[in-house]
Parts: sequence; structure tokens; C-alpha cells
Amino acid sequence: MPELAADSFYHDWLRNPQPGEYWEKLSPKHLLQDVDLPMLHIGGWFDPYLRGTLNLYQAMSQKSKYAQHLIIAPWAHLPWGRKLGAVDYGMEAQNFIDEIQIRWFDHFLKGKDTGILAEAPISLFEMGSNQWRYWKEFPEQATTYYLASDGLAGMKEYSGMLWEYQEEEDNLIAENSNPLSTTSQDLENYLTTDITADFDNTKDIIVHDPWRPVPVLGGHASFPGGSCDRSSLDCRSDILTYTSYPLETDLHITGIVIVELYCDADKPSFDLCAVLSEVHADGKVFNFTQGYTKIDSVSNPVTIPLQATCMKLTAGNSLRLSLSAACFPAYPVNSGTGKSLLESRLIDNQIITISIMSGADYPSLVRLKTVLPNL
Repeated sequence: MPELAADSFYHDWLRNPQPGEYWEKLSPKHLLQDVDLPMLHIGGWFDPYLRGTLNLYQAMSQKSKYAQHLIIAPWAHLPWGRKLGAVDYGMEAQNFIDEIQIRWFDHFLKGKDTGILAEAPISLFEMGSNQWRYWKEFPEQATTYYLASDGLAGMKEYSGMLWEYQEEEDNLIAENSNPLSTTSQDLENYLTTDITADFDNTKDIIVHDPWRPVPVLGGHASFPGGSCDRSSLDCRSDILTYTSYPLETDLHITGIVIVELYCDADKPSFDLCAVLSEVHADGKVFNFTQGYTKIDSVSNPVTIPLQATCMKLTAGNSLRLSLSAACFPAYPVNSGTGKSLLESRLIDNQIITISIMSGADYPSLVRLKTVLPNL
């Protein structure tokens, strides 16, 4: 490759797979200290560059004396419209950016009072309700779901569970004393484990075959992106699924999602992909955020930051976490050898056995930012 395209920056990327001096020189972050302007920050929930948009908004909001406004819609990087993936988000999701930009520039460049500064600085499109939500600052209330399983989360769809808990007197107490009373008959028929507040230690296994990697489906790291029905994908034995009981009330998630996992593997290097989805009563499963990380040295718990999101899950539906060791071709397949992509050869790829632990001694979890809708 270097001989055929010696001037390609792709080789530089392969030589610098981790953050460092190479990427710092390319980043505009070091120029921010000399910039102070009113900024209109625009992003999409399925835009691969959303993290940079949010980082810039937060940095400028802290330092700037000028207005900083943020708009995030259910869009990918391009195009911007009401439909993405398998979902039509309705008229509210249609592209209005030209109009808002004209109002912004008319105010700051022409001195016209367009009323834009009287509006909330944060405008977020909430998927699920398909409505715009407005805030002065990001919500901070956290909700935690713990993973629990009977060890067959890759073989039986409802062997892995997400369990919502609150801490009380250093003990984990279930928020619903009798959650089974609120489940649908279909879910009760599939439940294979009686999970209690004792949280027995359990190990689920992913066997990653580099020649048959888990494929990407929608999300923010593929094209086409967006939300898709991944119910058939979740049936693969190399994907672990952890599903909550049907929600008693609507769940509104807004902001960063974090997954913390206690894990191990039989090879020096492995990857983990985490996807959050809404499981509908009819069995369809629609993803709304995901994250990915490469692990060269296990230091538990492993943290996987997922794409920021704004999502309403409807009462009666469930929250699901899907875990896999690949998301190909959005991310290159980990060879399992510990070598860099530049040094790896396809013929050297290894089958990797990965253990995901849960239970009292291994509190693997999903941490969400939740809000009440501002009607």
C-alpha cells in the first residue's frame, strides 16, 4: 500500500491509532483560546462528528462572553431530513437550518432583532416523541441499570436483564418490589432466570470469529445510518443482550450514556461494541445510540462512552443493551494479536473468547441521564 499511494494520509492514520502529538497538531482545540464569537452549533444524533460539536459547544459556553446556541436533530451528517434509517420522525424533523441561520446572521451581522436570543440556548429533538425539547443547560439526573444474567445472554433472548436500582443504606434495593406483575405475558414466557436483589455473580461469553464478524446496522458510524430494526441481528450467538422489564412509565433519556463492564479475554487485545435499543411490544428492536472501544490491557471496569442521545422510550416497551466484539465495517476487526492495524495480517486473525461479568462483585452497568418532559 505505501508503495502504491505513498502520499496518502491513510498511512499516517495507521501509524497513529491513538490520541497523541499527530492528532493534536491537526485538532483545532489549541486555537480556541484565540476565538471568542457567537456560535450556532448544529449536529445530529446519528452524526459521527456529534462528539466534536458537543465538545465545542461546552468549551465555548464556559469561556465565551457571546451567545452559544446548540441544535441537535435526528439526522446523520448529511443529508438532513425527516427520515433516517427505518424511522420517519415526522414534520418536526424537517430541515429548517437555512431559516435559523438567516435569523442568526441577521441578528449578529445586520443588527436586526430576530428574537433568537430570547429562545432557549439548547434545542434537542427527542426521538420517540418526535418533539423538540428546550433547555438552558443539560440535565444531570442519573439513572443506572445493572446487568444481570443466568449466563446465557448470548443464547436466549431474555436470559440477560437490565435491572434499575437505587442505592439505599449501602444495599441495592429494587425500585419495583414486584416487577413481574408489570410484565407482558410474552416476556414472562421467555424469562429464564429468577434475578433477585442478591445479584449472583455470572459470566456471559462472546466468541468472536474474525471471519464472521458482527456487522454494523445503522447507528452513527455507518452509512446509511440511523435507527433500524435489529431484532434478527440480536439473535446471533456472538451478541449478548440484556433487556429490562417493560417500562411502567415513559423513560426520557437525554445526554451522554456510559456503559461500564467487568470483562476479560483469552487474547491480549479485543474490541467491545455497545448498542442501546428500544424493544417494542411486537418484537421489533430499534437502536438509538451506540459506542465502541478497543481494549489492549484490561483495567476493570472498562468504560464505553456511547453517542449522546435524546430519546423517549414508551411505557410498555423495554430498554436493551446489546454487546458484541465487532461492528464491521464501521470499525476494523481486531486481530486479537495485540498488534497495530499497520502490523496485522488477515491470516493472523485470532478467534477471541470474551467474558462479560455481572453480579454483586462485578457491577456492570448502564448509566443514563434522564429527565421529565418539559411540556
